[in-house]
Amino acid sequence: MWPLVAMENALFADRSLDWKRRCAAIAGAGFTGVYAVPYPLGDDEWPRLQTLGDEPARCGLRLAGIYANLDLAVPETAPASRRLVRLFAEAEAGPRIELSVKWSGLEPVPPDWEGRLAGRLSALLAIARRRGIRVTLYPHSFYPLETTAQAAWLAQRLGPDQVGYAFATSHVFALHSGEETIALLARHAARIDSFNVCGCRRTAPLPPAKCRHLPFGEGDLDPAPLLEALASGGYRGDVIVQGHGWTGDLPAMLRRCVAAYRRAVRTLPPLYP
Repeated sequence: MWPLVAMENALFADRSLDWKRRCAAIAGAGFTGVYAVPYPLGDDEWPRLQTLGDEPARCGLRLAGIYANLDLAVPETAPASRRLVRLFAEAEAGPRIELSVKWSGLEPVPPDWEGRLAGRLSALLAIARRRGIRVTLYPHSFYPLETTAQAAWLAQRLGPDQVGYAFATSHVFALHSGEETIALLARHAARIDSFNVCGCRRTAPLPPAKCRHLPFGEGDLDPAPLLEALASGGYRGDVIVQGHGWTGDLPAMLRRCVAAYRRAVRTLPPLYP
């Protein structure tokens, strides 16, 4: 079925696991790809970012993408904004960059934030175009860009030949019921660049409420209807496992994800006849 990719933030809780050990743990669990999460983006990340695919390749993994964050409340001249430009310009070319949009200001999000975002993205998209990198908008609950519909509209406005959008299941489930989450995925499955999933459990009974991230198949949202919606929509990208906030035996949790995913796809028809 779809290639199974692990976001490396599944391993952030264990600081003894450097990039090499993270890739080895992900490959050892049975994943076929890794998704890099250099966030928060610090000055010590550049040596790794400039050769980002080397270590995954040594472990037999494909580098599927990079996560980044644009904070609209931070001026373009600020160090964090300059680092984001540098990420686009210097990170190893080839993988998709997935971009969430944050507002860290104490004042309310300005009503013209979409216009501000388009302006801030123009320089980044020019770099991405020159380097052949696709930009994927990453809707994040409780951020200005938080819904799949917003991301789809913005991608269309900015140019779908270069800009796409992701379906981040835990962030959708934070805002919608389980039935609504499945219906939204069915609506967007044919057009999304990537599909991000985990075991989702809200911190409150009803949405909107932030989600805890658990291993695939272990939350309150049944993964089977999600995968069925992907298959029905003809989705051909990766299934990316989100692991932000995991604690405990992280390699074992990754192995549980792979086992649960393999069980879940057994009942689906072959994607590639």
